[in-house]
Amino acid sequence: MCWLEGDGHDVRKLLGQSFLAVVLDLHGGFDADVLGGAYGLVRRAGALVLRLPERSAEVRDERLALHPYTVADVGIRSWTRLAAWLDLSAVPPAPIAPALMRTEPSGTPDQARAVAILERALGGPAPVAVVLTADRGRGKSSALGLALRTLRKRKGIRIALTAQHRDAIREVLRFAGEDGEPIRVAPPLELLDGDAKLDVLVVDEAAVVPVGVLQTLVRRHAGAHIAFATTVRGYEGTGRGFLLRFVPTLDDGTRTVIPVSLDTPIRWDRDDPLEEAVIGLLALDAEPAPVTTDPAAPVVHTQLDRDVLAEDEGLLRDVVGLLGDAHYRTTPGDLVRLLDAPNLDVHVLRIENRVVAASLVAREGDLPPDLRARMADGRMRVRGHALADTLATHSGRVDAAGLLMVRSIRIAVHPEHRGRGLGHRLVDAVHLTYAPDLFGTMFGATTELLRFRRSCGYELVRIGSARGARTGLPAAVMVRALSSAARDLVADLRAVLARDLPAQLALLDAEGPPLDSELRAALHHDLPAPAELAPAACHAMMTEYAAGTRPYEAAVTAIALLLAAHPAAVDALDPASRALVRSKVVERRSWRWIATHVTGTTVPATMRALRQAIVHALQVS
Repeated sequence: MCWLEGDGHDVRKLLGQSFLAVVLDLHGGFDADVLGGAYGLVRRAGALVLRLPERSAEVRDERLALHPYTVADVGIRSWTRLAAWLDLSAVPPAPIAPALMRTEPSGTPDQARAVAILERALGGPAPVAVVLTADRGRGKSSALGLALRTLRKRKGIRIALTAQHRDAIREVLRFAGEDGEPIRVAPPLELLDGDAKLDVLVVDEAAVVPVGVLQTLVRRHAGAHIAFATTVRGYEGTGRGFLLRFVPTLDDGTRTVIPVSLDTPIRWDRDDPLEEAVIGLLALDAEPAPVTTDPAAPVVHTQLDRDVLAEDEGLLRDVVGLLGDAHYRTTPGDLVRLLDAPNLDVHVLRIENRVVAASLVAREGDLPPDLRARMADGRMRVRGHALADTLATHSGRVDAAGLLMVRSIRIAVHPEHRGRGLGHRLVDAVHLTYAPDLFGTMFGATTELLRFRRSCGYELVRIGSARGARTGLPAAVMVRALSSAARDLVADLRAVLARDLPAQLALLDAEGPPLDSELRAALHHDLPAPAELAPAACHAMMTEYAAGTRPYEAAVTAIALLLAAHPAAVDALDPASRALVRSKVVERRSWRWIATHVTGTTVPATMRALRQAIVHALQVS
């Protein structure tokens, strides 16, 4: 039996295992991501047991109570949806005979076919790309492992296995066995380094790996046989974005692309009532609506009443399906936020009452002086105010957090209606709905998105110096200023960006594949003259860096300037500290490289050691 209390990390650790009983305690609230993971742990003839509070209880997710809202402001729509689902599912399914559990499950003919295809394709003479897709519980990871078990019997074969999260590949390794040639297990970015050549590369849960990293892996290991596997519907996120955005790039004439799908469940029967019920409850199978393509059909903007959204299943599935189609990492937890978060609004465009564009926006900022003071000295980060937080913490403009903001979180246009200007039309409708100091958005920087937001009146004010875990791209922060205070802020931020962008791009290049020239040009587009770094501002940056309230990436200009002006201070450091400072500040090596080759510790420990070395060299108090 397995007992869960709403911790998503516990679910990830159990992936690949199965139990006759999984108990999920919901007294602390309804975590849709945990429920979406828990049902896949139940094997045939087993049960998912939900421990619930009293039927009259109104369970609210306190994590959604973001300033200035309280728990009482959080909606109960997702909890009401769960309660209705339980009432509808009160009649248990017909009993099913327990399965005979074997240490080596025989699988299904469907899985055996997939294993045979993988063995033949990955062991063939010419480079191939196998794309293996499946819903949960179909034996995808075990199929990969069984194929690798056969392949590693070949003398001298060089095999690597990677995934964004180590937990995702445990089941692959279990079925790959212990005999034969070794399997190199490494994070995706590590496989971009060095000169080691591979014969076979397997990427599990590939939809979670940033598309840019996947594309670079393919180029880096051009002669390898590669298998990409991903879950199509699951609590980890949707694989549709992976299929729509990455897979077509494989068909470039350099290798054969072989699609393989697994349809038959292994742990439970086909048409399993528990699987169908959870998928329906969490709308994991929602798709963009079937819509007319008549260009003359009228388009209507609506800000949705979320009580209406929660009660209209068709409307809800239209919105969730559209957002999921546009964003590869949409999870069940997003459904709960969509329904219950008090700071969010949903805007849609509809044609003949079906959703053809959707935008999710958050009302942020307007933080009081006491919160801003605690942000300034590093005593707190304000959840749910991502735009205000990044401007205060990373750009050093705590005053920005006092401005009223409306942030675009997601925007999606129906695939049948892209290129018609509906995205601009929806953004314009959102602009007419609110009167903040500024509108803003944050996203993984691409040339296309930068161009789109600029055409809507937004200006680039910040580029993150680290790559997003989901996109592999730096975060772009763009805003459209309305008030005079916001316009002054934007002017200052853009001058600072013009000054710091070269150093930030160098940091990004060190941490992953270089950004392409088109994106670099788009980031530099229309920037003003660079701001000067005045001595007072330089000292303030260093003081905040020394205190730990400003990360290295946000202080790199001041650090490089001061260390260049005081070379004797670096020479006076002990050898280990001197090597650390030079490798990061002068040579601009990646944190991962320095941790491996210089400090021999973890990346966080390396970051702390660098701060101590720089503070000691410059005697910052």
